[in-house]
Amino acid sequence: MQQPVPFGKYILLERISVGGMAEVFKAKSFGVKGFAKIIAIKKILPQLAEDAHFVDMFVNEAKTSVQLTHANICQIFDLGREGNDHFIAMEYISGKDLLSLHNYFRRTRVRMPVHLVTYIAARMCEGLDYAHRRRGPDGEPLGIVHRDISPQNVIVSYDGGVKIIDFGIAKARTRNYQETQAGVLKGKFGYMSPEQIEGTREIDHRSDIFAIGTVVHELLTGKRLFLGDSDFATLEMVRNAEVQAASVTNPEVPPELDAILFRALTRDPDERYAWASDMADELNMLGHQLGKPFAAQALGDWMVEHFAADIAKEKARHEIYAEIDGTGSPDDSVEVDATKVDDPALGLPGPGSSLDIEEEEETSLWEPIEELVAAPPRPSPRHTRATENVPAVPAAPPEAAAAPVSRPTLPGLPMRPGGTTRRDVVIAVLLVLLAGAGGVLAYRALDAQKAGTETAGLVIRVQPPDEVTIYVDNQVVAGRSPFVQKDLAVGSHALRVERSGYEPWVGQITLRTDEVAEKQVVLQPVKAVPARVLFVVAPPDATVTVDGHTVTPAELASYLSIPSGRAVQVTATRDGYLPYRESVKADPGVSRTHLVTLLPTKGSLFIDSDPPGDVLVDGERRGRTPQTIADLDVTREYAVRVERPGYQTFEERVRFGEKRDLQIEPKLQPKGR
Repeated sequence: MQQPVPFGKYILLERISVGGMAEVFKAKSFGVKGFAKIIAIKKILPQLAEDAHFVDMFVNEAKTSVQLTHANICQIFDLGREGNDHFIAMEYISGKDLLSLHNYFRRTRVRMPVHLVTYIAARMCEGLDYAHRRRGPDGEPLGIVHRDISPQNVIVSYDGGVKIIDFGIAKARTRNYQETQAGVLKGKFGYMSPEQIEGTREIDHRSDIFAIGTVVHELLTGKRLFLGDSDFATLEMVRNAEVQAASVTNPEVPPELDAILFRALTRDPDERYAWASDMADELNMLGHQLGKPFAAQALGDWMVEHFAADIAKEKARHEIYAEIDGTGSPDDSVEVDATKVDDPALGLPGPGSSLDIEEEEETSLWEPIEELVAAPPRPSPRHTRATENVPAVPAAPPEAAAAPVSRPTLPGLPMRPGGTTRRDVVIAVLLVLLAGAGGVLAYRALDAQKAGTETAGLVIRVQPPDEVTIYVDNQVVAGRSPFVQKDLAVGSHALRVERSGYEPWVGQITLRTDEVAEKQVVLQPVKAVPARVLFVVAPPDATVTVDGHTVTPAELASYLSIPSGRAVQVTATRDGYLPYRESVKADPGVSRTHLVTLLPTKGSLFIDSDPPGDVLVDGERRGRTPQTIADLDVTREYAVRVERPGYQTFEERVRFGEKRDLQIEPKLQPKGR
């Protein structure tokens, strides 16, 4: 069979994925007294090992991820270099990424139960919230933003764990180079946020919250939320952020979950959840309402039920890998019984098998050509998950030993062909760029060379002229009118003008050589569209009014239409609770959830002391400690005393505030101390 390969202090067992920048291997590490552990090794591709930009990205991924220790984030163990190969050693996760689950749903027409999807979404939020809030040794926020949350980068383990992987293009405060320059998109188109596409504002952690909403919507419906006929059509769909309720496709989705997704997927980051933990809180609350708040075991049981064959295959593989120890010399070949691994009954791949590539490639749009010439297109990595039809590391053919190479390579790994030149790679990359959305820059460069000096001018005048955003060919070119440019390429150009409170204007213009064309645009105010609010009331039998109108229980069970653009007064009352009053405002067409929580008017105070003493509340004796005093008015302040002969009297004034249960446990001091 293909032989495992020594790699420094590790042994590479099999390659489990390969992408545009790196390849991932299942590996084995060793310690003292027979200690061994299955891990994953992510190694930069041989043809990129000498490219400083890719090496920097790779190293920064490790530097970012190693600072993150959380149950819902893949753990990084080591960053190292073996010869010319930079690598990251990380946790191996036995399970399926969400893309594999999506493909499984599509093939089998099986849908994951809503409460399990809710559980996965909450764990994603908790992991990302930890990363977003993480501080460095100096106490300053690291400012980590993942920027590539997608189904490929979230793994569900067979025991019900949820792990986020691949901080390869994460943005952090500590980066010392310009990675997000104008005109560059990093991530996967259909899972970006609108601000990530437009590039008109600083990307912050709320961009990841939008991506979470996109992924969860897809899990619930079994369909991509933003998927156009072309990459540019997809980008336009994301930029508009027009979202259909998941319940339209999946009737099992409750309105509360629709509301959570609507808020996560709003176009304006200021209208989303302020932090991912806020979204996690509402998802966890929904889990309680669904009656299944603790779903880890249920998720693991579901995975075992649907992927029992895959689990059995992986178990068989690991039994074989258990025979490998770390006692051999690094130069010794590691022999494993080929008959075991190639047994068709196990479903394990034999020589010549290939990766099952079902996912879209990682996408970089308009990246500088000099940064891409060393990177021929590769399938996207599947990282640390178990996969079907995964080839082990192939043994190097005999003739490969005699082939001249420019640098050392691992035995058994594909090497760059001796005749490949940098020019060949450049040509290959340009062809790939021209074939996809990433070819926009190359296409325009070639088109400009072809056109020569054929240019034209354009003037765009807008009413009203201020606070507008003018786009030419999907690029922001001006923030007010008039816009004038004299050196545009001749031919057709797409135009778009936007202003808050007005309908967007979309048009097209054809420019001719040496012509100055003028376009007059009159924006129309947005028509009044009501907002939709789902009021979640606790306790549920409270009486709720909106602008003086009493809302019936039937109306509370679904979304209420309220006037958009102005605040409405919401009140709620119930015996035994403090009155609730708040102003609620929502933008046109927005659907959101609003929590109405009433606080009880009575509270309880538990008092215990060491040693026991007599309790006085506002001068009234209330018994001996330990003592629970109920039915206290939470709007009042109380003077509490604990007395005991021979001891100093303990005194404290207490207020309930937002709490309804208080506890005091003083330690009495003897007199004279």
